[in-house]
Amino acid sequence: MIYLDWAATAKPDEQILTESIAETLEAFGNPSSQHNLGKQAHALLESSRSRMMTAIQHAMNTPPSPGQPGYPKLVFTASGTEADQIPLLSLLNKKNISKMPADKAERPHLVISAIEHAAIHNQALHLQNLGFEVSFVKPDPEGFIQPKAVAKAIRPSTVLVTVMLVNNEIGAIQDIQGIGNAIEASSSTLRMKAPWFHVDCVQALGKIPFSLPKPVSSAAFSAHKIGGPKGIGALLLFKELIPLAQGGGQESGYRSGTENVASIGTFSRCAQKSLAGLSKNLEHARRLEQLLLSGLASIPACQLIPAVRSPGDSRFSPWIVSASFPGLSGEVFQRALSQQGICISTGSACSSSHGTKAKGRRILEAMGIAPEASFCSIRISTGPDSTEAEIRTFIETAHRLYISLKT
Repeated sequence: MIYLDWAATAKPDEQILTESIAETLEAFGNPSSQHNLGKQAHALLESSRSRMMTAIQHAMNTPPSPGQPGYPKLVFTASGTEADQIPLLSLLNKKNISKMPADKAERPHLVISAIEHAAIHNQALHLQNLGFEVSFVKPDPEGFIQPKAVAKAIRPSTVLVTVMLVNNEIGAIQDIQGIGNAIEASSSTLRMKAPWFHVDCVQALGKIPFSLPKPVSSAAFSAHKIGGPKGIGALLLFKELIPLAQGGGQESGYRSGTENVASIGTFSRCAQKSLAGLSKNLEHARRLEQLLLSGLASIPACQLIPAVRSPGDSRFSPWIVSASFPGLSGEVFQRALSQQGICISTGSACSSSHGTKAKGRRILEAMGIAPEASFCSIRISTGPDSTEAEIRTFIETAHRLYISLKT
């Protein structure tokens, strides 16, 4: 099997998983319990939190900017999706909105990039149904959200802005610093407090160096993208918010529910390991990217998405590449490659018989990609264990299948 779908999930790190499970088999208590076993579990939890925070700090070009006293604060969640949604759902708590610059004569307003993960996009649509106003900012044809476009969308009633750092379909790395500056400038012009600025960092941690400049209010991460287990994520908070969901008060009240100590331990160790090998792995990814892009360019009619994508372009994550094969639907191509033992994903699957919009098409259409090109797109994503031989086999197989299957 050749696995080229690392953006969907990474291969689990068996050694780290085993270590963390063994650790929690010994200290199996509830970390909120006050007896010795509970205290041991709590110690493991806080050790993992410290390890994770250190890893995030090492991942960044600059250390996290201090926010309010006691912040930044790292909150463990059940997924990257939940980490994305906590700031959005907190807006349903009027105490949060009262602290923000919403004009009482207007409905609270959100500014969302049109290429966000469904965790944010679909939640924003739900908030829209509940009475919020939502502006979706489209990217330019190359897949980048321009700071001036975000600035133009901000109103006095804007309470939240969210832009993902690395797009999970095309690998475009967004200018978070520039967007943050634009948010602050617009807020100053409108004489309002800057809105909450959330950044989805799920495809960034352990894969590329990044920064979270001062305007950023929160950031989301996910374990299974870097070899950890599925069902565990983290939310980095630079400011206080009041979560919508309430419960037993775990995770400083931001995410109630007994913590998954084993998965948290695994997540923190995987983050630590991925950051320790970041430079080496990034060089490896760039070599694979060059081989992949040149190989795709050798296949007649194959179109890179975006067309400007070239090897070594620092505006894109080298781990994610999208391409279209005109005359062959992405879903059919995915199945054909799977039958050959090659795992990729579709940038845009076929529409169902019920006319449901295909997964991924939303992002490509927002870029202005023609529907026929979007329909025929696939995503190839690599990881630290991917090899040049695998890329060559993929290119040879894709070329052969494309010639035989295209209409």
